[in-house]
Amino acid sequence: MELFKKYGGYIVVLIGGLLVGYLSAGGAEATEDHQHDMANEKTEQYSCAMHPQIQQAEMGKCPLCGMDLTIASINSGAGTNQFQMTETAMALANIETTEIGVGDLEGNTLILSGKIGSNEQTDAVQTSIFDGRIEDLQINYVGQYIKKGNKIGMIYAPEMYTAQDQLLTSASYKETHKKLFDQARNASGLWRMTDAQINQVLKTGKPISNFPIIADVSGTVTEVLASEGNFYKQGDPLFKVSNLYTVWAVFDAYENQLPLLKTGQEIRIGSDTFNGKEYKAKIAFIDPVLDAANRTVAVRATLKNKEGLLKPGMFIKGAVAVDLSGQLLTVPKSAVLWTGKRSLVYVKPDPTKAVFEMTEVTLGNVIGDSYAVLNGLSPGDEVVVNGTFTVDAAAQLQGKKSMMALTNNVPISPDGGMNFKGDFKMKFTAALHKYSALKDALVASKPMEVSVQAKQMFQAISEIDAGLLEEAIGSHLKEMKQHIDQISGSASLEEQRKAFKPLSENMVAIATVFSDLDQPIYVQYCPMADTNKGASWISFQNEIRNPYFGDAMLTCGSITKTIQ
Repeated sequence: MELFKKYGGYIVVLIGGLLVGYLSAGGAEATEDHQHDMANEKTEQYSCAMHPQIQQAEMGKCPLCGMDLTIASINSGAGTNQFQMTETAMALANIETTEIGVGDLEGNTLILSGKIGSNEQTDAVQTSIFDGRIEDLQINYVGQYIKKGNKIGMIYAPEMYTAQDQLLTSASYKETHKKLFDQARNASGLWRMTDAQINQVLKTGKPISNFPIIADVSGTVTEVLASEGNFYKQGDPLFKVSNLYTVWAVFDAYENQLPLLKTGQEIRIGSDTFNGKEYKAKIAFIDPVLDAANRTVAVRATLKNKEGLLKPGMFIKGAVAVDLSGQLLTVPKSAVLWTGKRSLVYVKPDPTKAVFEMTEVTLGNVIGDSYAVLNGLSPGDEVVVNGTFTVDAAAQLQGKKSMMALTNNVPISPDGGMNFKGDFKMKFTAALHKYSALKDALVASKPMEVSVQAKQMFQAISEIDAGLLEEAIGSHLKEMKQHIDQISGSASLEEQRKAFKPLSENMVAIATVFSDLDQPIYVQYCPMADTNKGASWISFQNEIRNPYFGDAMLTCGSITKTIQ
């Protein structure tokens, strides 16, 4: 008892110290844990993988699709223009990447656009054999078949009438002046009168005024140059014919494609009208002279056409296998985002981290399902090839560089990020059809029709209530009206096409955010438009019909994006 009294005070003090130390350590640990949790709250943000515009600071469900929200981004360790996504978000959005490099590209193809033309080596021209007026012409449309020796019309020949009159005059004294008679008869013969015709004149005593036109050639009529009632001199062309048992496939190759092409290369030729049938031929000729206006060179192959399925004027596509092993860097088409003349990809700088960065690239030829890369990427770079728009949405939501900064740096987010209120989609689709009619008028190079269609499109755009839309969409609609007004108020085709470029850029900017259209639309791009600066447009058809050049360079361009 005395011992407890002696040391009891010390024991109490010791226990108290231990208790204070424990509580202090625990409190510090609790404070540290609390601060760690606070840090997590500051760096973590929850989003829907399918609708990245949904953002909130805590777990929950997406109000649009009901999916559980996941951590959208943890940007620790990312650079200034880089951003990070969670593995879960990448998996749900099916984001895929691939490493690009200079690999074995044998078997890839270069796609060329062209037309079927007649084989000029088998072409012929029917000419007039008399000076005279055509009274009857049985050849009056392209596609008719004529046979050599058949009668194809009648011609009134005044000089022939005079020659026959001289013949009849000399016939009255042929017994006494046989040489003069023979000379008159031979003169008539030189004018292509047959012996039977001359004998008929001598027998009846009446000159022939209308002579039959006899076909000198056989083949299918490819161009009619003459018409009834007109006067033609001897040797004037009446129509052209071609033997279509063989035809030419003529393609336009741009000057930067010429190093990939050579005579003797096999080319596979197809068309939507062939029902899947493919023709194989060899490149027989590459024009040595460049078309300075179109910056193209004609590439030609000869095709057998015994079945007559190949018609001159028919649009075709040619696929040439090219071997670019060790020479060219390519990137898959699915990796590229287009914003007017800019082309962008998302690069994954560190293969071990889900960090991405937008990179602008310069592209060259289409090689199969890829583009040749001229600048912006290096061998070994890992790029996004699937889910690119989802990655771009994440970039925009985190305030990073985004493809949607098109006009005046006004951002647009992918489908779901726009505030499409009321009947915007329906009315914009109606405006898109008016735009298509405007584009077709430019293709046809008819400035008056262009003006009419522009006014109709302006009316369609005016029916959209921009006040119900986000600022980005409203800005695009406002600019579209300005450019449409410029087109409708101009009678110059050149000025109309100049204003059509920014109009199309704004149309593409809005159209690309849709994903459930009634029919697919195609974003097409011609690098030669606007004095080689390039320009895009939208089409409901996948065939290239260039509104910036019309017939001058109708097939210049390629499809850069399909919106469905």
